[in-house]
Amino acid sequence: MSKDYYKILGIEKSASKDEIKKAYKRLAKKYHPDISKEKDAEKKFKDINEAASVLLDDNKRKQYDTYGTADAPSGFGGFGGGFNPSDFGINLDDIFEQFGFGGFGSGFSSGSRRSHSKDTSVYYEMKVSLEDVYYGTEKKIKIDIDDKCDECNGKGTKDSKGMEVCSNCGGSGVTIETQRTILGTIRTQRTCPVCHGTGKVIKDPCPVCHGTGIKRKRKEITVNIPKGVEDGVTLRVQGKGSYDPDSNSYGDLFIKIHIKPDKNLEIDGVDLYKVIEINFIQAILGDEIEFEHFDKTLSLKIPVGTQPNTILRLKNKGLPYFNYNSHGDLYIKVNVEIPKSTSKKQRELLLEYAKTLKDKSLLERLKSLFK
Repeated sequence: MSKDYYKILGIEKSASKDEIKKAYKRLAKKYHPDISKEKDAEKKFKDINEAASVLLDDNKRKQYDTYGTADAPSGFGGFGGGFNPSDFGINLDDIFEQFGFGGFGSGFSSGSRRSHSKDTSVYYEMKVSLEDVYYGTEKKIKIDIDDKCDECNGKGTKDSKGMEVCSNCGGSGVTIETQRTILGTIRTQRTCPVCHGTGKVIKDPCPVCHGTGIKRKRKEITVNIPKGVEDGVTLRVQGKGSYDPDSNSYGDLFIKIHIKPDKNLEIDGVDLYKVIEINFIQAILGDEIEFEHFDKTLSLKIPVGTQPNTILRLKNKGLPYFNYNSHGDLYIKVNVEIPKSTSKKQRELLLEYAKTLKDKSLLERLKSLFK
């Protein structure tokens, strides 16, 4: 009698592939013979492998659903057999790491090469002004990078005959570790430690770079600073990092932005704050003043009777939003200046003003002081 693969995996017949994978992985962890305490763990483990191998294969599943069989041999399953979980996007490394196997050697191909890559990223910190943030700008910087050796063109040797096939991996760029387990033979593919995945070693190294293929250089780079860039943001400039001779490519340049303090403006996100001094006559009678804002001249209306420390807002005159076509606001704190000394004429005028007030005691005190 044919096995019920859906029942073995505990799923419905309408189960998707993702549901089958989740069920398989859950049961594989539960019944793996090396960690399960179930008496029939090995048999159940083979059954769930057999079920998964059929239900994850579109043709086998269709045949199984139609005829009740997929012609799979009863002993089918096991990791040394025809079912490889990684062929269906199932990662069981977390199980095998418990046994010290170093990962499941799936998808092995003797002709494959895994290139060794170095860290080719370059990091730089830059200070920009508020005006740079307001308008955006371009800046030239000088950085030190590992660049391609001009003498050997990054090959590590001037002559193609200076390279030979790696004897450790036979030119494949990988080495294979084989381990036998209760479930069969596990093969783990690793990058060759001698040639670092290139499949070749240098026997006649370049006299300038000594076989590395790289040389330290100082380069001038033009960097685009977008308007509205925020303090602490890291910009990425593709292809301006260091050179990797193994992949014959350049890494990226990462620039962390710091906004320099401005003596006239304070920043709060995209909003700006500025202090403007006016005299008490302007505060009392009102006025319209002009002031410089970056390279523009802005106009600000001072309302009649403006009190000290009043905050006035100019909409859309703050910093631009990063990657958005809009601006924050500019807030003006009005500081009313009081004169420290007055002339005789000014005092007489102030007394005349005081006479219009209802506070007679104030007028008498002022007259006494002026005398």
